[in-house]
Amino acid sequence: MRGAERPSSPDGFFSAREGNERPRIITVSGASKDVGKSTLAAFLASRCRACAGMKVSVHRERPPGEAVIEEGETPLRPDTDTGRLRLAGARPVLWLRTRREDLAQDLKEALARLQAPVIIVEGNSVLRHLEPDFAVFVMSATFEDFKPSAYEALKKAHVVLVNGVEDISGRKALELERKIKEYNPKAKTVMVAELGREKAWEVVLSRAAARIGGDLMSSEVEERVMQAVKEKAEDGRLPCPVALKLAEELKVPPLEVGKAANALNVKIVKCSLGCF
Repeated sequence: MRGAERPSSPDGFFSAREGNERPRIITVSGASKDVGKSTLAAFLASRCRACAGMKVSVHRERPPGEAVIEEGETPLRPDTDTGRLRLAGARPVLWLRTRREDLAQDLKEALARLQAPVIIVEGNSVLRHLEPDFAVFVMSATFEDFKPSAYEALKKAHVVLVNGVEDISGRKALELERKIKEYNPKAKTVMVAELGREKAWEVVLSRAAARIGGDLMSSEVEERVMQAVKEKAEDGRLPCPVALKLAEELKVPPLEVGKAANALNVKIVKCSLGCF
């Protein structure tokens, strides 16, 4: 990837509209912590034919050590944001830790290290410096938990995913959608409470594929693999040895079991071999 050679754009140093051979950029941002950003990012990564991933964290003070950390072949903590991206099939996966003042330059350097047709970036502040091909914003059914960077991210979203399965009445749903439209009139609002999680995420996936190209993303994960993972998972968790045995029985690469697990929001645990 030739990130350093790209000209600047009005919205930042990189515009998704520049060049035909450039990678397609997907951003996943959100209203608050633990709203479901990393889970959705991993789901989208599991549907990419080939992608890289990046988690961006902005701090007041510059963290010690390198600004960019690459997730290893075997994630030390599979339940982290970068660990989930790695298990979903993204390669490589970077964690960028920086200050707001250094974000533009550090992001530029980090992107230059990623060579993949699709790059999935999780973070809010990156949207000050990126014009993505597809941007999805994740929120709960209220504006009460919004952090300052969330409003700016919301304004750039192509799709707003309202997460959670709590009941949203027709009137409340209309009011919420109207308020979302005040910030972003063009965004498509998708509510998990109305469609169900699987259908809602498929809508997000179809919108992403439409914008970056169906040749780069696929909604297909073998149904037999999905069903096998569903049957073996307990309380949303699947031990690594069980996942490896499933792959052997189904005669598929372990990565396919990992992608099915991410699509189902099932965590692969006790993973020490780096197979997922």
